[in-house]
Amino acid sequence: MDLTSLNAPQREAVETTEGAVLVLAGAGSGKTRVLTTRAAYLIEQGVRPFNILALTFTNKAAAEMKSRVEAIAADADDMWVMTFHAMCARLLRIEGKHLGYSNSFTIYDASDALTVVKDILKELDVGKDAVEPRTVRSMISKAKNAGVTPARFKEVYGEGDTVKYTSWVYGRYEDKLRLNNAMDFDDLLLKTLLLFEEYPDVLDKYRRRFQYIMVDEYQDTNSVQYSIVFLLAKGSGNIFVVGDDDQSIYGWRGADISNILGFEKDFPGARVIRLEQNYRSHQSILDAANGVIRNNSGRMGKELWSSIKTGQKPLEFEAETDLEEAQYVAEKAASLLREGKYTASDIAVLYRVNSQSRVLENKLKERGVPYVIYGGQSFYDRKEIKDLLAYLNLLCNPDADLCFIRAVGVPKRGIGDVSLGKLYAAAQVQQLSLYDMCKQPEDVSKKAAESLKEFCGMLENVRAQMSGLTVLQIVERVFEDSGLRTMMLNDTSPEGRMRLLNVEEFFKSVADFERDTQGDHTLSGFLERSALISDVDAVGDEGDKIMLMTMHSAKGLEFPIVFIVGLQEGLLPHQMSLMDGDVEEERRLCYVGMTRAKKRLYLTWSATRYVRMGASFERMPGKRSRFLEEIPDGCLEPASVKRNSTAYFSHETVSQSPYSFAAQGRMSMPSAAPVLNKKAEHVPSAFTAGVAVSHPKFGQGQIISTNGEGDEKIAVVRFDTAGEKKMFVAFAPLKIL
Repeated sequence: MDLTSLNAPQREAVETTEGAVLVLAGAGSGKTRVLTTRAAYLIEQGVRPFNILALTFTNKAAAEMKSRVEAIAADADDMWVMTFHAMCARLLRIEGKHLGYSNSFTIYDASDALTVVKDILKELDVGKDAVEPRTVRSMISKAKNAGVTPARFKEVYGEGDTVKYTSWVYGRYEDKLRLNNAMDFDDLLLKTLLLFEEYPDVLDKYRRRFQYIMVDEYQDTNSVQYSIVFLLAKGSGNIFVVGDDDQSIYGWRGADISNILGFEKDFPGARVIRLEQNYRSHQSILDAANGVIRNNSGRMGKELWSSIKTGQKPLEFEAETDLEEAQYVAEKAASLLREGKYTASDIAVLYRVNSQSRVLENKLKERGVPYVIYGGQSFYDRKEIKDLLAYLNLLCNPDADLCFIRAVGVPKRGIGDVSLGKLYAAAQVQQLSLYDMCKQPEDVSKKAAESLKEFCGMLENVRAQMSGLTVLQIVERVFEDSGLRTMMLNDTSPEGRMRLLNVEEFFKSVADFERDTQGDHTLSGFLERSALISDVDAVGDEGDKIMLMTMHSAKGLEFPIVFIVGLQEGLLPHQMSLMDGDVEEERRLCYVGMTRAKKRLYLTWSATRYVRMGASFERMPGKRSRFLEEIPDGCLEPASVKRNSTAYFSHETVSQSPYSFAAQGRMSMPSAAPVLNKKAEHVPSAFTAGVAVSHPKFGQGQIISTNGEGDEKIAVVRFDTAGEKKMFVAFAPLKIL
């Protein structure tokens, strides 16, 4: 094989065929190429494909690796190249009889598993008010991924009602699956480990077969996956793992970074090879990313470098509010598209939590910039938001039968499909809406009839009070009186907590609407605006859209231009990590986001955000993320935004942009009020090092240094209480003392 196109560390990794090898592959360092080339090299050196096992985390990665190996090596069909779950499923089809399963066992998906949990809770006469089924299912999954059996569940997870109920369900859940000759996805891993531990002859069989084991994304392995690999590799000792401890970001779903950090202890004498040359980003981006990740103590250490030495330094934008932050992203994206050098699909906007997408979607929509939510739904398409909107629409339009059907079913009220069918038939005969018909539901069961009357009575009660309530108060009343709030609070699973965050973000959108000085400030006005914003308007090529995604979803992807929004304490790093006192995984997440960028990287945050305080939303100060503080001096520049210019944050921008609704003959959405920062009182030349100044927000301070001239002149000011700030002296409200 011709290996001359590989760099020295890549070639060393390919040619080291015997023993234990750990390849620390930095972001964009060509790890997939190393894995596939090494597999082909093994075959060329005389290793039978039958004796090679290559494990990945996604079917896409497995298919790509298999196709590349087949293109290089002719007889690669016998090589097992697949995900962990696929490997375990294939092995259990062959050996599952030892555990009492036939080779035709069924694999239950998440929905099937949840149905089984619900049935068991019903059999035990445990209602949702005691424990949420999704929480029980989530805890069972967590236990399985940690290798905890039903017998050890309470011993490991302690006391408490949720643990008690889950313990009751877990054993019965396992019995039901076994009776049905079924396994869930977690079982595929756990049963394989159980098979190896309880049947040494089976383990020996596969140790003899898999003489060469390769594992991709080793930092993402959980406890059970690690144990399976460890047991298999102890046979031949030929274990080759590729991973990056700096990109371990899935601890919340069971990934254990200690697996990669402890590799040399598990396999004494292991060779460690570092792939540090990055083929994706230019050096300025890498300098900033290296500076951030260097602050983690739990890492093996490496420094990414690139042969591309020139490129724009990462830019930081400090917004006054999260609305202005979103406006900046939307306008900058539209500006980049107008330049013609980049397409929409070249741009990605990354955020920490899904709820952050709402304000971004609004601002991109207002400017007609095409976008798509990657790895998730549009904010307004999420079930919890659509459920709440169904109630609100029904308040304004009782004839909306589709909204009625959705609202009456969430939360469950004991109104089944049969009862709804009878109600619909009666409504058709009398030519009434379902809402009006449910006030006199004579043709349905007595229980369902009472529930329908209570449902209508609840809505009528809210409608009677609407004239004396603000839109936000109406929404909150519906959320409470409908039972949606209780239902969501009872769901303590990670998904349940995320749904509550999304509802809070929805409340924020209502508060934003009420603060807007334009428009019809009624519930119907809000619903109309929401409908316009949430209605996806195709712009340009269907595939050419800006990607909006969480930072977790961005791993493994790359884009010429990346925006990371919400870089402030409480968001990134997230509040939960601050409460736990462990921000290292959050720092790795930030590093992953930064290293997705190839040419330009924008880092944004807002000095204030609207936060719920009791019954209202108040503007609360935000604090610059520690990760921005950790970027070395000289590696980050402030974004050169002139807030009084019509190029940014103005109504004129919408009509002038070729990516606006107006430019395409559609009605343009009103932009948020422009930022009214006026020019400073003094000419730029008056601001020099040593000059004492004051700022309406940051207080008194002193200029440490300046750079540039005229409108581009930047001053570094050390404020007495706010620390150091960089600002354009021509536009910052600085006053010389």
